[in-house]
Amino acid sequence: MKLDDCNALITGASAGIGREFARQLAGRARSMILGARRYERLFELADELQREHPKLVVQIRKLDLADLGQLQAFLEQLDREKLEVDLLINNAGLGDSGIFAESDPDRNKEMTIVNVAALTLVTRHLLPRMIAQHRGAILNV
Repeated sequence: MKLDDCNALITGASAGIGREFARQLAGRARSMILGARRYERLFELADELQREHPKLVVQIRKLDLADLGQLQAFLEQLDREKLEVDLLINNAGLGDSGIFAESDPDRNKEMTIVNVAALTLVTRHLLPRMIAQHRGAILNV
């Protein structure tokens, strides 16, 4: 898929790799939806991108993928607003280190929700439209 004129959704866009994906795509994309838990950092990024690329349409969404109810509401909002996404970058994720047998079960559950369940739900929601339009790409980070 060519990235020029794409409509991208990037999760985990407030820092690190997700933030850099947004910066790299900004000169080529038509629009971006940037989602992450840290809204203030998203706001700063959107401001930066729009100053450097005035034609780019950037929307930001406070989005905690550990909250599946919030994720479902976000997906329904995409549908209501008829926002097209033909490039999905599933970048949000949680990690941990240490001895697994001594790890916090609640933290493990949260990681599984974000890293597996949320990624699967977003992908499953957007993929049928991509297939129908014969256009789209998904990158799982």
